[in-house]
Parts: sequence; C-alpha cells; structure tokens
Amino acid sequence: MPTVSVEPAAFLPRSLLSAGPVALDEVQLPWPEDAALGGAVGLHLTGTLALFIDESGFVREVHAEDDSLPPVFREAARSAFLKARFRPGELDGRPVRSRLRVEVAFEARDAGVPW
Repeated sequence: MPTVSVEPAAFLPRSLLSAGPVALDEVQLPWPEDAALGGAVGLHLTGTLALFIDESGFVREVHAEDDSLPPVFREAARSAFLKARFRPGELDGRPVRSRLRVEVAFEARDAGVPW
C-alpha cells in the first residue's frame, strides 16, 4: 500500500482514545541486509517511532521520533510497520485515525546469524 503524507493533528494520540490500536500479527523487525555485523555481537539499538494508523487499521505513515537509530535501521522498521495491519484505535466505540508511539529494538545475537 503506498504511503501518503499525513497531518499529525488528524490522528488522535493514544491518550485520547477509549481503546488503542492493536497489531493483528506480531511485527517482525529483521536485521537490515545493508547493515554489516562485523564484530557487532551483542549490539543493541533502540529507537522510537510514531505510527499513523487510519480508521481501517492501515499504517499510513511512520516517523522516527529521534535519531537514535542509524538510517538503514529506521528504514527497516518503517518498512515493517507499513506492511502491518492493526485493529484501529477507537473513540467511544467507533474506529478513528490514531497515532501510536512504539519503541523498536534491533539486537545482533550472533556474528554469523543476526536473528
């Protein structure tokens, strides 16, 4: 699904919802192919993303909320969440556009096999 530019104010933050959005399946964050592991065993990278989820449960846009992840990792996380489906957030029992903050983590567990 192509992404469209979104107006953040049109997406309600979790704090204003009666029920928050919920991922329908686990979102897998694969180690980016372009990221070399070379001695990175035990490397742990985290960052915070804002997901803009429409009233149908599609992620319309993903923004990095900080620069803590290198660009290749931000793009891997962005790509994974754009493919995810959610039960949309609700306000008084009806689905609405919502904004969800998530912390993502990448960890190099083995020099030969990242996951």
